[in-house]
Amino acid sequence: MQQRLPWIAIWCGLAASGVAGLVNQVVWQRALKVYLGGSETLSSMVVVLVFMLGLGLGSYLVGRRAHGFRHPLAALAAVEALLALVAAVVAWLLSLDVTETVYAVQRVAVGAGVPLRAVYALGATALLLLPTGLMGATMPLASEAFQRQLRAEDPRVVPLLFFVNTLGAAGGALVTSLRLLPLLGQWTTLMVAVSANLLAALVIGAVAWSVGVVEPGRDPDAEAPVTGIRLEEGLGFGLGALALAYEMVLFRVLSLAHEPLPGTFAVGLCGFLLAWSLGMALAPVLRHVPGLALGTAALVGAVPLAYGLDLAQGWSLGGAIVVFALPAAGFGLLYGALVERIAEDWGRDVGRYAAFNTLGSCSGVLLATFVLLGMPLGWATSALALGVLAMGLVDLAAHERPRTVLSGLAGVAGVGAVGGAALGLQVPYTETEAYRSYWGRDGVVEVTEAGEVFIDGLWHTKLTDGVDHIGRPYSWLMATTALMAMDREPERALVIGAGVGISSVTLEGYDGLEVVGYEINHTLKPVLRDYAQETLHAADRPRIRWIWRDARTGLALDASTYDVILSAPLHLRQAGSSALLSTEYLRLLKSRLAPDGVVAVYSNEGSDVQTALIRTTVAEHFAYQVSWYDGVVTLASDRPLSFDAQRVRAFMERDDRLGKELRRLDARLRGEGWRQGVFSWYDGPVTGPWATAVISDDRPLVEYPELAAERVGVVETR
Repeated sequence: MQQRLPWIAIWCGLAASGVAGLVNQVVWQRALKVYLGGSETLSSMVVVLVFMLGLGLGSYLVGRRAHGFRHPLAALAAVEALLALVAAVVAWLLSLDVTETVYAVQRVAVGAGVPLRAVYALGATALLLLPTGLMGATMPLASEAFQRQLRAEDPRVVPLLFFVNTLGAAGGALVTSLRLLPLLGQWTTLMVAVSANLLAALVIGAVAWSVGVVEPGRDPDAEAPVTGIRLEEGLGFGLGALALAYEMVLFRVLSLAHEPLPGTFAVGLCGFLLAWSLGMALAPVLRHVPGLALGTAALVGAVPLAYGLDLAQGWSLGGAIVVFALPAAGFGLLYGALVERIAEDWGRDVGRYAAFNTLGSCSGVLLATFVLLGMPLGWATSALALGVLAMGLVDLAAHERPRTVLSGLAGVAGVGAVGGAALGLQVPYTETEAYRSYWGRDGVVEVTEAGEVFIDGLWHTKLTDGVDHIGRPYSWLMATTALMAMDREPERALVIGAGVGISSVTLEGYDGLEVVGYEINHTLKPVLRDYAQETLHAADRPRIRWIWRDARTGLALDASTYDVILSAPLHLRQAGSSALLSTEYLRLLKSRLAPDGVVAVYSNEGSDVQTALIRTTVAEHFAYQVSWYDGVVTLASDRPLSFDAQRVRAFMERDDRLGKELRRLDARLRGEGWRQGVFSWYDGPVTGPWATAVISDDRPLVEYPELAAERVGVVETR
């Protein structure tokens, strides 16, 4: 037992290191979306690529020199301590209010013709390369230490090292996304990661002190370098590509079946890592690579069928994760089997293998972003399944097992049949409504037979029948009430989250008004093309200018001002909604609003605490607020806003298209029993309730309504 204590201690240190790694990853990626590239898919992809490249570079460089360390455990403890220091510096930099500096640099770059994504890549590299490189150094040093200092001889130990590290990472991903980030904020959460790295350094350092120094396994200068790429390293590259691509497909499937909420992504990431780590734990027992490849391919190929059952039967999120994460266990088994097989000089070989795998992961991010996410689900999973099978066949051919090769070919036929069934699978959004779906790198848009539009599994609007395009109340109410609030003729309006153009077309019905619409989801382009009549040709109207990019970045780079701004890009509970509701965003928004202009914000979808948070945050920047339709729409301005029935009636007497549409609506509402027609939906000035906190980039409280209800105070007066 005494001999095992150092092993257990090191495993605990690696688990703490894994916790720190995923805490940092979650917060860094979220923060850099705001500081560098907004929420655009390609901009976010740049940050992920830099992160993965740093891990791979650290693994390779340290693995190459690992055999030269006289004290690998002490080196590992030093890496953890240095990582804590560097992570603390990164946390400090991210806590600074440098947004104006970042925007200024981006404006200079645009003026000089430098692509913004090059600026994002340079910024992410400068900030993340050192800490991610240190993270990548962890496993080569741990492997070297176990082989030389802790006298481990069985290479089956190597997958177990990855198991405990990834197990800690799974816990870090879950607790960060569901608890630490909303409750503590980004900076304090990063300090938790710093503490975990320090704990790992102390635990590993204590073991290092008790073990003592050992001489290098061989003279580093006399070490014969590994020439060429070994089979396992090539397979590791392919495995990294397929596993990361599947992870991105998994997030897409979960968001469609269980809504794109912070909890959905957190549980999905945790489930993927947990299944992968369990696969690593079983790798010392199940080591037959071709058989593992066949089983993993079958699981991947069956995902569309499981997705259809999930939609039809309404699985719980936990149950769905158990099913959809099964392929991740297969990927973990394959990783463990390959890394165990290649491990001779553990530090060197683990470092090289991890580097190839991580480089493959970068390729997987590119593959998913540019190819797979634009395919129907059946096509994407079939391509991944065939890729996994190809890995198994390559391994079979290399080891000359003809009978098993024939079995593998039979497996190809079986998985091909599963994939064929998946390709033809059509799952309606409900059991009775047929739909048309559009898959793209920015998300999935579904249009039902009744004209209901769903984006990433959430209802957003309804297409028009060509007569009454107003649709559901909030989509037109924001536009019309903001125009009613103006004391002069507005000239320019901005829509953030233009969607299928309903709000923009409503605004364009006001004579003489120029409309600009920001929309981040490029998948909506074919919807606007295919449903041109049902969107009233929103994409082709000369007085509506579409800008296909992240609105926050666009506002930072374009100093144009507007008389009316509508901001309703996401559901309030949707992951990422806080980026377009935070106090930092509203400060930027106000700088683009005319002095007497009006902002309309989507502010109620059933949670009182969400509404209170939005109103309180808006009140930090605007002196006056009124609301319509039970708080669904909040109007804000720095001048008094007043409404009465006479003002609304006078607005509806306009001779332009918008006036005519409102008169028809008003008549319909009166016929349905609303005695004051459109004015019946006016709530009056906002007087409360108010929240005792605000939405910020640091604390995205609005995305967590249940948690916010427990922790945020709500008062009637301020």
